[in-house]
Amino acid sequence: MVLTENVCSRLNRQFYTLGMSDPKVESPRGHDELRPEAIRLEDLRVFLAVAQSGSFRSAANQMFTSQPTMSRSIARLEGQLGVPLLERGPRGVQLTTHGEVLLSAARRVLTAMADLRRVVSTPGSRTLRLGATATSARTILAPFLSRWIPDNPDIHVTAIEDSERRLHSRLENGDCDVAIVSSPVSPSLDSLHITTVQVIALFPPEHRLAGVDGPVSVLDLADERLLVNGESFPSTGLLMRALDAAGIHGNVVYECSAGQTLAAIAEAGLGVAVFGDTADLRGFALRRHQLLDASGRPLSFDLYAAWIRDGVPSDIRNFAVELATSFRPPTGRAAAAPSPSMGPDPSS
Repeated sequence: MVLTENVCSRLNRQFYTLGMSDPKVESPRGHDELRPEAIRLEDLRVFLAVAQSGSFRSAANQMFTSQPTMSRSIARLEGQLGVPLLERGPRGVQLTTHGEVLLSAARRVLTAMADLRRVVSTPGSRTLRLGATATSARTILAPFLSRWIPDNPDIHVTAIEDSERRLHSRLENGDCDVAIVSSPVSPSLDSLHITTVQVIALFPPEHRLAGVDGPVSVLDLADERLLVNGESFPSTGLLMRALDAAGIHGNVVYECSAGQTLAAIAEAGLGVAVFGDTADLRGFALRRHQLLDASGRPLSFDLYAAWIRDGVPSDIRNFAVELATSFRPPTGRAAAAPSPSMGPDPSS
């Protein structure tokens, strides 16, 4: 147990010196052996993701980075702590005894840092920071907050709009307390399912496919100009991968994060708009069709209310639960259970 106790001791001392990576800064008495580099919070996040997913590949996907980058972070941690943390085998990655100790300690450190950011950024007040894409902010957050804020007048709400790709990392970095994110959800987060989003294609009434009865296939879009959200959005990732699998080069002519803007451009006749069906399309003269891949499977992804797994205040957890359970799909859109169908690839 001597080495394991040393891991705890070193981690505690490293936590004391986090952020003091300037070699010109003199270490406190008893901490000289920690120079020249202190443990990085990002390395702890990487370790946590690998440990909880059991796979470098899965963890890399969840953190939107590469496997070599993950491996370098783990190697740096093992070098700084002086002990092996992970064992690689045919069934994936297993924690060593020292890794088990670090797993618990890393969770405490990351939770403490998230709490520190929250306390320092909002002294003397209660602020709830919510992360969402522009579409989720309008279609999910706005209706919910219109009811929730009047019942909670002592809490100031701040909205952080960002892309799907960045919301996961902003949540893990402590930039927001609750975020609406798509699957797969990082193992460092707790989450509740909000809704399953169907990817749809929208055509002006005069378009050749507007009168089709039922869903349309990506095969039907081979010669179409495409209007999409952007590569960091799940709907676009699903579309482009389905086109690639069918041997079709997608002709994307316009990208915009707002579904309503894409709908307006499609209505003007520039092309076919493709995005998730949570957008409010009232007032548009468009024909909407569910989009299928070449084998006939619906393109869809799941949205979750997510928050840091360990150490969050109960009011944050309660807010996320209420948000997830109170959502009602827009008129004309059926609710759906979570589906693994072609789940979004974070690298797209």
